[in-house]
Amino acid sequence: MFFAVSALIALAAAVLCLRQGRRSAAWRAGLFSDCAALLEASRLGRDRAGFATLDGSRDGMPVTVRLIPEALVHRRLPQLWLSVSLRCPLPTEATLDVLRRPAGAEFYAPADLPLRLDTPAGWPADTLVRGTSGAVALLRQVEPIFERILADPRVKEVLVTPRGLRLVVQAAEGARGAYLLLRGSRFDLDHVAPALLDGTLAGLHRLARALSQNEEVSHARAA
Repeated sequence: MFFAVSALIALAAAVLCLRQGRRSAAWRAGLFSDCAALLEASRLGRDRAGFATLDGSRDGMPVTVRLIPEALVHRRLPQLWLSVSLRCPLPTEATLDVLRRPAGAEFYAPADLPLRLDTPAGWPADTLVRGTSGAVALLRQVEPIFERILADPRVKEVLVTPRGLRLVVQAAEGARGAYLLLRGSRFDLDHVAPALLDGTLAGLHRLARALSQNEEVSHARAA
């Protein structure tokens, strides 16, 4: 009798885990279901962890949208980051990376930038600015529009390269109860809001236009 009851409990637990796993997989895969219409020729997919991916174009420029779960920092709730990349050639040979609230766990940020730049006056104090040769002049040119982008507390990273731009913003924060009790990453999020992606894309396009229209940026390497 004991073995029969144990077998039933084990079976029920296995069924429950299977159902939870399926629900979790469906949730991860459907996070961009409301956002596909924002891009031209949009393509939904999934990454290796099962999180939704979205590719397409906006105003003729290729766009890559990804989700980055991060739960590597102690004493901070897990984060789900929305990473949006805009591929467009820019008139600069420098790379500039601006990172808010660095914790040393930002594996998605470039780790090989040789220069650490002074944070401009008026920017949040917890901002790390790094770059390559020419990044000082590049920062000087984009400082006003960067300041506007960084005014949004959800912004985590802004990256400028000769090949395009990336903006990483907070999509959701982990539920406190699940993290404190089980160290689990549960996000109170049904879908990524189209308004969040649309606003992120608008910021990238403003930055791309500012860079493309400013001829001084093309001389950033010489600074």
